[in-house]
Amino acid sequence: MTELHRWPADVARQLAADLADVAGSVLVAVYLHGSAVLGGWVPDRSDIDVLIIAADRTTETDADSMARAIAGFGPDDWPPTWSAPKLETSIVTKSAASEPGPPWPFLRHVVTGPMMAARVIRPDIGRGDRDLLMHYVACREAGYAAFGPPPREVIGPITRSAILTYLADELSWGLANAPERYAVLNACRAMVYLTDGAFVSKIAGGEAAVQRGTGPPDVIARALAQQRGSQQDQPAATDAIAFVEATVSMLRADPR
Repeated sequence: MTELHRWPADVARQLAADLADVAGSVLVAVYLHGSAVLGGWVPDRSDIDVLIIAADRTTETDADSMARAIAGFGPDDWPPTWSAPKLETSIVTKSAASEPGPPWPFLRHVVTGPMMAARVIRPDIGRGDRDLLMHYVACREAGYAAFGPPPREVIGPITRSAILTYLADELSWGLANAPERYAVLNACRAMVYLTDGAFVSKIAGGEAAVQRGTGPPDVIARALAQQRGSQQDQPAATDAIAFVEATVSMLRADPR
């Protein structure tokens, strides 16, 4: 863990302690994932992503108690020159994590951060959240256990074909709904998974694409500058769209 990663890891441990106080034995594990673990975490720009595993016996009251603890959470000893972190958390049951798959059920999503009211999302009946697919994958590959056993002891595997389909769909969504850097750098990291079977951060994916010559260097350099905060975000330009769409085609054509 690098020195930069120390801060989101501290947040995850503090949050886990608060959750253990309110949930007791219902709490199974708390995993930090995303850029805070993979690398490329940027203060004042990157979120802190946390997956929380709860026992199958978790009641609605238990879930609400954990959601309130997250909504009211504030880290200690956060560097004063940085804004308080935005937390994106999901609470799922142990059985949902051990055999991940549709409809991707969850108990609560809680998002909180500076200059925003905490948002608690409850599942609709019979519906889940497909984004949990990538949360599970990220935790299995490189999750940091702030509480509980190593992630691979709790979270089951997901097939390569399901991951590639998700990555392709996410790139198409990113072109329509997110800044250029999101779609371009996710395309770069998707290419790393396609060729190496490895999951890396957005920044590491962009750097790998430049080094390997697997993407347009000008487009990727622009996206990296946006991700690092040295250039303003912008909608995807024509050259970026072409690169991302070509990547989507490669993901969907994978024969394995």
